[in-house]
Amino acid sequence: KIHIISTMTTAQAPLDEPSCWLCLEEGHDTFGKPLVRNCSCRGSSGFAHISCIINFAESESKRAYMSGDMGDSLATFEVCPNCKQDYQNDVAYELSKAQVDFVEREFTGAQHGFLYTNALTCRLVLLNVKNESDRCEGEEVISKMLSTFEAMKHTEQHRSHLLHPDATKAFEGHANANIGTFYHKIGSDDGLRKAKFYFQKARSIFESEGDELGVMTINNLIENVEAEISGDGRRCLTQAIEVGLELRKYQLFTKEFGADDNTTIEAGVQLALAMWKEFRTIEAERLLVKLIATSRRVHGMGHDCTQFAISALQRVKERRVFLKKDDEINVDEVYRVMRYTSDGERCVVQGPVSKVVYDPRSNRSEPSHDGAERTFEAERANVVTSRGTPVVCTGLQKATHLNGKIGDRREFDEDTGRYTIHFEDETLKPVMVKPENIRIVFDL
Repeated sequence: KIHIISTMTTAQAPLDEPSCWLCLEEGHDTFGKPLVRNCSCRGSSGFAHISCIINFAESESKRAYMSGDMGDSLATFEVCPNCKQDYQNDVAYELSKAQVDFVEREFTGAQHGFLYTNALTCRLVLLNVKNESDRCEGEEVISKMLSTFEAMKHTEQHRSHLLHPDATKAFEGHANANIGTFYHKIGSDDGLRKAKFYFQKARSIFESEGDELGVMTINNLIENVEAEISGDGRRCLTQAIEVGLELRKYQLFTKEFGADDNTTIEAGVQLALAMWKEFRTIEAERLLVKLIATSRRVHGMGHDCTQFAISALQRVKERRVFLKKDDEINVDEVYRVMRYTSDGERCVVQGPVSKVVYDPRSNRSEPSHDGAERTFEAERANVVTSRGTPVVCTGLQKATHLNGKIGDRREFDEDTGRYTIHFEDETLKPVMVKPENIRIVFDL
């Protein structure tokens, strides 16, 4: 995912070959490292040598510190000064290590504890727990964070170096949450116990600070960890509660960081996925389309944030169905429906779709490949829509005003054999409709 410009001969080199925006040199630096770029810059801009970025970040950090601008003193290690967006992937990984080294070299003592713990936290969240070296480094980082917080509690000097006087306690809460997340990702029995311990410490701090959103988020993490410790797997919130939590996070991030920030966009994607799980597919799909347009405009097509949103939209746009045979629905096999044929009397379907199984030890969901998928046609009458499928009403004789209206297919009433449709137009009340009076909407 990291962009690297390879060495080319003079005859091969294009006229607009990128150069380092800091030293203005093309090709490798004096250490043999190539030009890199992993932010939201596009075209030929934004390329630089890691060594040049580090030198620039150190110089700017010293300047900001000397001028008393503590809020931006380490920003150049984390944010590209050209596109004003966060570095990501390998560039972010290398700069986070350089940031820690810089602070340890230049800013010692508890009075600089805020700077140090901020650098350590940035490093911790980028470590890969699957890598043994990173796991060991993570343990060292955590030890340094905890000892620094203890030292800070015994001095008041650090308060004069904070952007906000109350920042220490709140930052300690978020630091404990990140420590808990590190151990949660490890997923071992010992890791889960440590994750729960640090999540609980974070919750206590959030409660004392009146951070309601922080408490809600941490409670969810604690309950997930407890479920994994007991062997029940990842606990799921009721979907309505999850949507409410994600909506509040998205609104908060939009207010704090703006709609274009990658943190806000990623929160919006999580909100859309929560809506989708609550069978509010139309809302989810429209939100994702909006987020993708924003991310492409601000960050570019290849940015992780954009790709995350595109991947989520691909999931949400899948129209999944069950097949009926001899009036019996096989709920054990799920298919994706692709389109209608024969004037809407038949459907092209693919499947059965691989099931997704959650592994609490790896903290990941993986598809279980039970067999090869096949593509075939099925009679429309034998295709049963799943909950949340976007549909359009058609052929209604009494409620003709609803013909052409789209909504999400929700509950099925066995007594009447009808589906409840929740319309996108909120002025319309949900109604119960026969299966023959709805068509699947593939593109909103």
